[in-house]
Amino acid sequence: MLNPLRAFGTSLRDLFDDFLLLIACNLLWGVLSLPIWVIAFNILSLGAPWLAVIVALLGVLPAGPATIALYYVANRITDGRATKIGDFFRAMREHAKIGIILTTLVIGGLVVILFNIGFYLNVNNAFGGAMLGLWLYLLVFWLGLSLYALPLAFLQDTPDLRLIARNAFLMTVGRPIFTFLTLIMMGIIVGLSLFLIVPVFLMTVAYLPVWATRATRQLVDDARRRREEAEAKPSDQPVTEKGRKGQVRPK
Repeated sequence: MLNPLRAFGTSLRDLFDDFLLLIACNLLWGVLSLPIWVIAFNILSLGAPWLAVIVALLGVLPAGPATIALYYVANRITDGRATKIGDFFRAMREHAKIGIILTTLVIGGLVVILFNIGFYLNVNNAFGGAMLGLWLYLLVFWLGLSLYALPLAFLQDTPDLRLIARNAFLMTVGRPIFTFLTLIMMGIIVGLSLFLIVPVFLMTVAYLPVWATRATRQLVDDARRRREEAEAKPSDQPVTEKGRKGQVRPK
């Protein structure tokens, strides 16, 4: 079984190696992304959920390019390439479209799932319990897809949305334990960061893309290794040829 601690450990090393760069990217992401989402949260607290959803989705316009820029920087760091703050701004310009699309899908899916979880929490019967369990399962599955989708935008030769969705699905379904344990560990880190507050503003948001990219690279490398072993493995079946009257005999 693949060890999820490996991606965690290597991403921590990346964090220490590019500490100041990731702090700068983290702060830039916060300045660009958080203001509109904070407004959406305040609208939600005033009892206008649909308006809050609309404002939150509008927040994707600045957050999408900033988020994809974080993953571009993470891809360069995990690939061992020299990276500077200018790469963040260049990625925002060059990959804004794919960033907005992927971020919209991730945020939109989370909004739908969380809305249904909140709804079925108030349904006190067997059907409500079953639906609540289903939506909780979908939440974990969606988080798994999101874990791999954004890194795949740069790990693939072309950022094709259909191919990203297919590969993210195969990774989530093919490695459920690895995915689940990685999400649990990320949840713990996010929870501690929210409790301490300071790490969120300094490094957590930029660190998670590095971690997700390391995890995705680990699965890609494992799939490549398995394919190479399968291609190099000789066939166990004896070579045969047909004899007279259609008989098959060892060659």
